[in-house]
Amino acid sequence: MKNGFLSILLILSVLVSLQLSAERKSDDFNKTKRAAEDAFAELDGKTPDPKPAGRSDTKTGKSRNQSAEVAEKSGGEFDSITDDDFFPFAVLKGKGIGKDEKSAKMSALAELGNSIVVNVSSQLKMSQEEKDGRYSQYLEEDIRTGSDVFLKGVRFTEPRKTEDGFELFAFMTEKSVINTISYLLKTMPSDIDSLSREKFDDVLTMIYLSYSLLYAVSDSQVRERQKYINILNKLKAEIEKSATFGSIYFSARTGVTGKVEIAGKEHDLNKKIHLKPGSYDFTVKSSGYKKLNGKFSVARGDRKFVEVILIPENSGRKEVFLRVDGQVRMIDDIEKTLLDFGIVPTQNGNLPHQIVVVLKETVTKVDKYEKYILEVDVHTFKNGRKFKITHYAHRPFFVTSGNKNEKVREESRKVSVAVVKKFLSSINLDEFFAE
Repeated sequence: MKNGFLSILLILSVLVSLQLSAERKSDDFNKTKRAAEDAFAELDGKTPDPKPAGRSDTKTGKSRNQSAEVAEKSGGEFDSITDDDFFPFAVLKGKGIGKDEKSAKMSALAELGNSIVVNVSSQLKMSQEEKDGRYSQYLEEDIRTGSDVFLKGVRFTEPRKTEDGFELFAFMTEKSVINTISYLLKTMPSDIDSLSREKFDDVLTMIYLSYSLLYAVSDSQVRERQKYINILNKLKAEIEKSATFGSIYFSARTGVTGKVEIAGKEHDLNKKIHLKPGSYDFTVKSSGYKKLNGKFSVARGDRKFVEVILIPENSGRKEVFLRVDGQVRMIDDIEKTLLDFGIVPTQNGNLPHQIVVVLKETVTKVDKYEKYILEVDVHTFKNGRKFKITHYAHRPFFVTSGNKNEKVREESRKVSVAVVKKFLSSINLDEFFAE
């Protein structure tokens, strides 16, 4: 009887301890969150909004500045201020082309996200602490999958009519970058420990997107930038303490649907999957494509992004002229990749369909090492006209005189094959080979 009573007391003691620990963790988070909110609200108040010279709006009779004020007060998800006068003040921008204004805006937002990725990558390389850390992957993932949901204050230039439709730019000023971060912090839930996995994931997206936006601008654009990066680092650490799961996102090209089977359960492609920490096998199945199998592992707080390269199952046997230019012989590897996609490479230059792969390398001497940067261009031609092109720059790698030939050969093979696979899976092969 006495032992049973002691067991009950022990269990109650543990539960109370856990409850107190959770409350302390929640208090720490909210305290850090309030401090971050206050700091960025103060910075937002100190950040001037650009004031371009006012011009009359022929549709409303108001000046452009008055139109801007009305649009900003409307509270829409994106400020529909289509004013070229603001463009010189852009710190982040992306060009969009589409058949109509809506598709052009979505294209511009995607390119704006890419510009954030590029700026974040260049900034992270300057920080040894973050250079090889996992956050760079998370930042890129959140920008790809969440920026159109959480970005505020994005502006658009006036759409211009072109032969193919419309062209415009999406951009953010220094003011809108800070305003967006302030908005994200203000709308972040306080009851973080009681959130569902999906809602908690939104909080992670909020903090990583805030972090990435601040990293994407320069010190000259945001005064005392490092101070505010440190503030976000503290909040990020508090949020990650509450994570009990990891997630993975299998991304297939637009228009491709399918399932990802993990541990006997099927999930949709292009949708975040939340999992307990551990190692998993996966199988990707999509109608008209070969099955794709692989392995992965997730840890507590992990957020992985996997770009799925699907190979058509019955794509026929189409012949193309293939040329591969580069310092290292890669044509055999590229030919095998094309054959996997049902494409027969030949040296017949008179064929209507042609693929040209160009490998370029930049070499810099660093102490006893050589730093290599590989770049790959893939050009497709149809009846003498360009069909589509892509450019890819591989992250730098270092070689010595002892491993130079082997390392350059291996990296060139790996990169060129990966880029060609990615390229072929991204285009519509039926459209490419259509007469």
